[in-house]
Amino acid sequence: MEWKDIKNIRGLRSVATIGSSNIIGTAITTVFWISIAGLLGTESYGELSYFLAIIGISSVIAMIGGGYTMQVYAAKGVKIESSLYFLGIITSTVAGIILFLIFENFGISISVVGIVAFNFILFETLGKKLYKKYFKIFVGQKILFVLIASAFYFVFGTVEGILIGYGVSLLLFSQIIYKSFKNNKVNFSIIRERKKFLFHNWIADLSGTARNHIDKLIIAPLLGFSVLGNYFVGIQILELMLIIPGIVFKYTLPEDSSGESTGKIKILTIVVSFFIMLLGIFVAPLVIPIILPAYATTVDLIPILSLAVIPRTISIMIFSSFLGREKTKFVLVGNVITFCVLAISIFPLSELFEVTGIAIAYVIGFSSSTVYLVAKYLQLRSKNN
Repeated sequence: MEWKDIKNIRGLRSVATIGSSNIIGTAITTVFWISIAGLLGTESYGELSYFLAIIGISSVIAMIGGGYTMQVYAAKGVKIESSLYFLGIITSTVAGIILFLIFENFGISISVVGIVAFNFILFETLGKKLYKKYFKIFVGQKILFVLIASAFYFVFGTVEGILIGYGVSLLLFSQIIYKSFKNNKVNFSIIRERKKFLFHNWIADLSGTARNHIDKLIIAPLLGFSVLGNYFVGIQILELMLIIPGIVFKYTLPEDSSGESTGKIKILTIVVSFFIMLLGIFVAPLVIPIILPAYATTVDLIPILSLAVIPRTISIMIFSSFLGREKTKFVLVGNVITFCVLAISIFPLSELFEVTGIAIAYVIGFSSSTVYLVAKYLQLRSKNN
């Protein structure tokens, strides 16, 4: 593929707008997380990552599958926003109260409420293809997060302070929800008509978040918070390597939902991810000891975790195709395969290789689901042709 062909790929400008926001926002928060990791040490940083896993799972439960439902149907012009916002406010508030009764940590509760509200705002913005507005909201939240969370940490000196700052930075954008209520009435019949898609999305989201956090929830009791702190840094670096596929997904999902062609940009994304994987294998282990000398174990994990970049990128591209066609069943099955393989392999491999074994299990789990997803995608394509 020549440069002139790459420049002419449909959607590159929109991807660039989404991408610049994600890259700038991620750069801002990466500096913050590196600083906090150094200040907290491996033990407290592991505790923070454990709480973030609980927040992640709880927020997905509270969103009841509304995220991609919002994005897909907003792209189709269905006025579903206010109804999903209203539902999300109720479920996240209930979740926040329950979590406070269990953990007595206000930071966890406010973060869950904030994530649900803010994610719905982002999904609506992307569904309507308002990419410049997305840039302002996404980057603005990251700046506020760093400022507020830093202030709360230095005032209170606790992990809870960081989480409270996180939640507050998300809730500051809630006026957008108020405007949505003014423009559109809550109409639950719109949701009822699409309850099957909503439910399938919810189950897919739940399986996906269980897949993404089971390793952290197992490491804490099995190997301790200090080991989890090292592992979490490795996962964060992996997520940095997956920024570009994530950016492209945010563009391709509404395009796939509208029936537009996205094949070329997805292929280009996989090619770029291959070179990013090589950086993770060969360059990242040289940089980590300089930036975070206390996280020595992470150096051994990164080359292994980097191998997950290609299978995860392929899965993300296929997820966009399936969700755009409202075929959430395949997304769900893919998530369940990852979860099951990871859950089954994590214990014997951790017994043999400790935290390195968990990294190996992570790669095996995601690679297994990618094989299934590719097979299903090719099967559907052959039927359509």
